[in-house]
Amino acid sequence: MNNLNIMNHKYFFMGGLQRSGSTLLSAILQQNPEIYVSENSPICDLTYKLNQLFDNNYQYNSCPFENRRINVVKSLIDNYYYDVSESIIIDKFRSWGTHYNISMIEALYDQKVKIICPVRSITEILTSWITLFNKNKNHVSYIDKLITEKVENIDDVRCDLLMNMDGGILHQMYAMDLCRNPSFNEVFHIVEYEDLISNPSNEIEKIYDFLKIKKYTHKFNNIKFNAKSRDTDYFGTPGLHEVRKYISKISKDPNDVLSETVLTKYSGLEFWR
Repeated sequence: MNNLNIMNHKYFFMGGLQRSGSTLLSAILQQNPEIYVSENSPICDLTYKLNQLFDNNYQYNSCPFENRRINVVKSLIDNYYYDVSESIIIDKFRSWGTHYNISMIEALYDQKVKIICPVRSITEILTSWITLFNKNKNHVSYIDKLITEKVENIDDVRCDLLMNMDGGILHQMYAMDLCRNPSFNEVFHIVEYEDLISNPSNEIEKIYDFLKIKKYTHKFNNIKFNAKSRDTDYFGTPGLHEVRKYISKISKDPNDVLSETVLTKYSGLEFWR
């Protein structure tokens, strides 16, 4: 594909929290032939590291050309998506909502950043993870690889790791902390998992209004999603990005899965409500 076509892409972003319906949301949005939603993308990390190289380079800083720096960073993003024929790209990465990343994108593309944030009660997120781990007892998850000694209550340890590890749930919450600042109302759009499941048509319409793009008639009774993520090989969790054909909530009650300790520790953290 000719690189000139790359510049026609319009970029939006998806952050939010894990196990909150982002894969389902991606599957629905990609029914629109004009929309491409990435799986977990390296772009945010790569652009940050590239900017760091500029910041720490003596030769560049002795004679800086900001427009050239911007062109180099933009070319990284544009060339990463050079083979995407859809005109609208939604790049998915949990940390897009930090002030640094918002400022960077606004500087690159001279546009208001728009970030879709799927969210869910923290205890429901943990319940979803623990249910998935225990369903796949014959596989060693990426979380279990971090547990190097025998523990009395492995699910409690798993929950603490999920919350506190680098890139974990608390990190993802921090990355969307600006959503409670009224001056960022046009940057963040919160999508509650419960609302997406109970009324997907309404939630999708609100996303189109937020992005200010032409609407499309979606179907919610025959959802297809072909994930390329290495759920088994990399995460050790088969079914991590599985999307059911029909929208329904089958998750378990946190009170039936999590210990009292975990429920007490991680209840009521939903600052976006």
